Amino acid sequence: MLIIPIQDKPDWSHPPLITLALIALNVFVFLFYQGNDAAKLELAQDIYHNYQLDDIERPYYREYLQEYHPENVAHWDSRHANGSPLTHAMFDVEYEHYLREVWVDRGQNIEDVNGWRDGRRAFERQRNTVSSLQAGLVPAEARPVSFITSMFLHGGWGHLLGNMVFLFLFGFTLERALGAWRYLLGYVVSGVAAGGLFVALNPSSEVPLVGASGAISGLMGMYLALYRLRKIRFFYSVLFYFGEFVAPALWVFPVWVAKELYGHFFVDSNTAYWAHIGGLVAGVFVMLAWPVSRREFASQEAHNDRAAHLTEQLQQVQALAANLEFNRARSRVRVLCEQHKTDPRPWRLQFNLYKNQPRDRVFHEVTFAALKQFVQTPGAGREWTTAADEIAQEYCALSPEAPALTAKLAQALAQRFLQLNKKDRAEVYAQWARQKMATTRRASASVPNEP
Repeated sequence: MLIIPIQDKPDWSHPPLITLALIALNVFVFLFYQGNDAAKLELAQDIYHNYQLDDIERPYYREYLQEYHPENVAHWDSRHANGSPLTHAMFDVEYEHYLREVWVDRGQNIEDVNGWRDGRRAFERQRNTVSSLQAGLVPAEARPVSFITSMFLHGGWGHLLGNMVFLFLFGFTLERALGAWRYLLGYVVSGVAAGGLFVALNPSSEVPLVGASGAISGLMGMYLALYRLRKIRFFYSVLFYFGEFVAPALWVFPVWVAKELYGHFFVDSNTAYWAHIGGLVAGVFVMLAWPVSRREFASQEAHNDRAAHLTEQLQQVQALAANLEFNRARSRVRVLCEQHKTDPRPWRLQFNLYKNQPRDRVFHEVTFAALKQFVQTPGAGREWTTAADEIAQEYCALSPEAPALTAKLAQALAQRFLQLNKKDRAEVYAQWARQKMATTRRASASVPNEP
């Protein structure tokens, strides 16, 4: 079963640099560090065979299986009765501890026990240079640094590519919501917590834990806690059935946990399901610890929803205009200007709907209202600045006398553009204000006094 959110689309105007860096680091480690594992293993096998450890250890490995894994004895006999190499024994770390006891209790039965020990130690030194043993998280011998290094190792191309897809899927939203460093901290904390729970529940395991799955599960938990009870879209796939559904984000959390528990108890695989659960839970708590980030994200998402809804309404107005229903289009856009006073898009569209009638009084009123709104909008951004300047320039081109661009309004525009460090545009409107004031003075001087 697969359930993933499809609520967000990547915003490449603000690329997720930390997420892309994490992906690049994982790929780099896999190619240039883990890529040497095959050569390391081949050298380890050569050492094993050169010291003739196959012949010496064969009976002891069978005894080990009889004592600790009797269910595997028959299978082992069927494969190794003819004296084939003990490939599996070479990498069974639990078996090594059994060998230590053999050296003490029964080593005297071996003709050259010291040679055997030396050969075994030489083999283990070389074999332990393999990435999963050198940098993986082995619960029975957990080192603090391995909680971090294990997060950048993977068991194969499928493991790597699957994790990187999910890392990007959740990472680009969380990085935008939290900021780069809080996002990175949440990723690392989730990965460490995932490894911690796995070690706590498997303290004697000699099998190394590798992969970014725990940290990525943490991102999944952070994602759900970020949206909380807001309804978002999910894609699901169960066997041959797939589709979409909408649900409050946190409702999916118990489903994800249940899926991991089912995998742990009923699926025969080497997947570290407890690490996934640990990451999920840690991610939720990490996000709940940052309420400011959640509130900021919720506010931004509400703004984005309003902007998206306005975009849809503006498209409807444009469709009316395309069908030559100008009166309906103008009526609709007038309402949108009142409802979204600080957004330049409806004002720009309203100007466009009237500019084909430059002699109409309403055209001048619409232009004056748009430019006045720009001046009165605190913190007007680049989009508003560009729209206002374009409206003013087009207006002057269509109506050279520009009655709507009064001296007072031109002066206000000059001040606003100066505040925005647009000195060249500020000078244009300042010059226009001076011309308007001069024209007004000449008109006043030409009026005769009453007797």
